[in-house]
This record gives sequence, structure tokens and C-alpha cells, in this order.
Amino acid sequence: IDLYSQYLSKVGDINRHYLGVLRVGISHTCGLALLPDILPLFTPQYPDVQVVLHEAAVPELTKLAEDSVIDFCVMHIPTDLTELSYELIMRERVFLIGHKDHPLLQGLDSPYDRPLHFTQLRQLEHERIVMLPSDWRLAKLLYNTFSVLNVEPQNILVTTNNTTAINLAAGNMGFAFLQESGISRTPYLDRLACFTIGEPPLTCPTAVVYKKNGFLSPAARAFIDLTKDFYRKFNRDGNL
Repeated sequence: IDLYSQYLSKVGDINRHYLGVLRVGISHTCGLALLPDILPLFTPQYPDVQVVLHEAAVPELTKLAEDSVIDFCVMHIPTDLTELSYELIMRERVFLIGHKDHPLLQGLDSPYDRPLHFTQLRQLEHERIVMLPSDWRLAKLLYNTFSVLNVEPQNILVTTNNTTAINLAAGNMGFAFLQESGISRTPYLDRLACFTIGEPPLTCPTAVVYKKNGFLSPAARAFIDLTKDFYRKFNRDGNL
């Protein structure tokens, strides 16, 4: 039965290729950052390929990849790789973001493109901190950092949407921790101060994830290569 299921999955993959459909899984924030740069480059190469986006939270993307609903997805490396393969894009810096007028940040010149290093995370223990769900990889990395530094946040607001986290920080309603690329296209950069955290600076692995032994069409490979090119501009320190 497993072999037959694999056969049907592979036939479905090949049929999608010849029908000119590329199904890409992507988180909401990754889509906002990636697509305006990639689609204008991809479309002239494959004008007859229809790109179907599946924007979802990371756990949902994992299931979509396992079930071959999507050809690949751009996401954090999943914990369970039993049915999946991945190509590491880079270890992306994690930024602490907050409104530059917040009392803890006033007088600190730390814009997105020249972030300072924030060393006093204990000062945030009684501030509102916007976090992703605790079982997501980025949140796990942050909770581990808190534990190592003996930081115990008392006021955590959980959201599954990075845009919500950015908007709350930009509205001076708390601090958030997000990957660098996820902040790059927010219209509120002029309001935000951005900082690296941890020693060495905390990073989170971003990867292209797809079904193990699945079929990747030339269009899929081209899209993946463009994605890797896009992330190179964030790879200032060789974090591959």
C-alpha cells in the first residue's frame, strides 16, 4: 500500500508539472517578504506556469508537504523529517523589535539595517512580549535563550501571525521577536528599533522543504533557486 501511495503521489506530481501548475507553501510573513521580489523574475522564465500559493502556519505547511498537496514550502526546518527532505537556505538572524519611543529604547539608534545588540533581556520580564506558539521552532529557540539567560517573561501574548506581532510592536504595545526577512517589508520600519539578541547572535534556520523522494519540476527548481538568491541579501555573516 505504501508503494502504491508513493506511486500515486509521484504521478500526481508529474501531472501537475505537465499541466503547468506550481504549488508553493509559504508562511504569511515569508510570502510578504519573498513574492514581490521573486514573482517578477520567475514569471518571464515560466509564463505558462500557474503559481498556486498555500499560505499557512508552519505546522500546517509541514502536513501539506507530507501529503504532497504542495510541491515545496519555505519554512523553518520541521522537527519530524521522516517523510520530508530539506535544503537549508540560511540561518537567519532573529531580531527583537520594539517602538523606538518605548522608555527602554529611547535614545538608542538601532534601525533595521544597522541593528545594535540588546544584552539586557531581563529588562523585558515585565513588558508585554508577543510570541509565536511555543511548539514552533522560533519560539522554542527563544524559550531556550530565555532559560539560558535566566529570563522569565511575565506578560506573554501569543499569536500565529507575524504581521500581528509587527503591528503591535509598531503601535508601542509590546516587544516581538521575528526573523530579519519577516520585517523587511513592513511599512512601519521608521517606528521600530531592531536588535540582535544572544551571544553569539541568535539565528533560526530557514529552508526549502519538500516530500522525500518527490518530483521537483524545472519550474519548482527555478523558484527554489530564486528563493535562495533572495535570502543571500540577508546573509551578511555567512550564516549558511
